[in-house]
Amino acid sequence: MSIPAADRRAGFIAAASAYAMWGFLPLYLKATAFADVREVLAQRILWAIPAALIAALIMSGWKRGLSELGAALKPRMLAALAASAAFIFVNWGLYVYLVLNERVIESSLAYFIAPLVSVAVGVVFFREKIGALQVIALTLALAGVVVQGFALGAPPWMALALCATWSVYAVIRKRAAVSAPIGLLVECVAMAPVAFALLAWTTRDASLAFGGGLDQALILAIAGPVTALPLMAFAFGARRVSFTALGLLQFLAPTLQFLTGVAFGEPFTPLRAASFALIWIGLAFFAWDTLRRASH
Repeated sequence: MSIPAADRRAGFIAAASAYAMWGFLPLYLKATAFADVREVLAQRILWAIPAALIAALIMSGWKRGLSELGAALKPRMLAALAASAAFIFVNWGLYVYLVLNERVIESSLAYFIAPLVSVAVGVVFFREKIGALQVIALTLALAGVVVQGFALGAPPWMALALCATWSVYAVIRKRAAVSAPIGLLVECVAMAPVAFALLAWTTRDASLAFGGGLDQALILAIAGPVTALPLMAFAFGARRVSFTALGLLQFLAPTLQFLTGVAFGEPFTPLRAASFALIWIGLAFFAWDTLRRASH
């Protein structure tokens, strides 16, 4: 079915906005630097629950929302979402830790190579065939990661773990036929006991920042809409734009994250620049191949 031009434009704006919000997420997380990393992660999980519930009601309404929630709570789907919750928990934890420890550039590396890792996963686990341009892109990305290891003095394990957890999460959620807000709601409810445990752990060392004043409480509570809004925008846009457009837009988020890290004065040595140059050239081949396939 053909999508009207106005809907395509609205979808493109929504999808671009989602990736922009994800790209500027480090700015929000840096505003939470007054809190312990464990509390920031816990607050994000807990405040995402009401945000996801509101998002589900806005996007689906009561009747459809309850139906989708019922489907998500069936044993097989619930097991899938519990698994995705485990991976997104690790992913969020790593990301919050990297941002709050002045390693935004390293975190951006993960999301630059994530599309190429998805291609590699398709080849290794699903026996998908790839062309010469994608082989070149994967080779350049691998070389870039190796050079990044030399630049950091050790392999970028945290960036690779961030990429791996996101890639596995994306595979699980791709197979779990549930809307983004309902999926997030179930995932966050599944993570809630761990979030409360994190808060209890934090209180053993210091008082919670959430009780330190109204301004701090509001900043931490904003984690809910900061998590849910881009998902809503992405879900709206994904239904109205092509996969090619989405594939190219996904580079917007790590680009903005990278620029944020540079703007905050994080180290960017010539060797590190060479690493990113290799990855960006690989992504250029990937984008070229994506556009070439879309035109046929």
